[in-house]
Amino acid sequence: LPPMVTAIPFFLLINFLGLIDKQLALILANATFTMPFAVLILRDVFKDLPIELEESAYVDGASLFQAFRHIALPLASPAIAAALVICFAFSWNEFLFALILSYQDAQPITVIIAGLNHTQGVQFHAVATRLLLAILPPALLALTAQRYIVRGLTFGAVKG
Repeated sequence: LPPMVTAIPFFLLINFLGLIDKQLALILANATFTMPFAVLILRDVFKDLPIELEESAYVDGASLFQAFRHIALPLASPAIAAALVICFAFSWNEFLFALILSYQDAQPITVIIAGLNHTQGVQFHAVATRLLLAILPPALLALTAQRYIVRGLTFGAVKG
């Protein structure tokens, strides 16, 4: 379903809740559209993990939570890192709902950059500066998460 189809109903719901121009409205909008993607990715990853690893943790005396924390999470860390980076990129680059749900107080960087017109035209130096600042957080996150993704891909590699 294209996001534009849900824009008016989502606006009406947020308006009914009194959350227009609040950060919570943008959080709800971004969570609504990125959460299903993360769930689909991580569901398949956890489903494909060998059950024997968890059973061996149970035999060693681990609880359900300990087996999840010490066995499943480290094995799924590459997928968690990839889902984190992709969901962050979707939310960071989201413009439609940010424009509709924010006016002044809760504007994200995408709306601020788009609204940089002036009576003298577009101020390209201001646009370029804000674009550079907008690129930094996703780039730093991708560089940080790259280590976990590469480590997870080589986690089960055999030497020799």
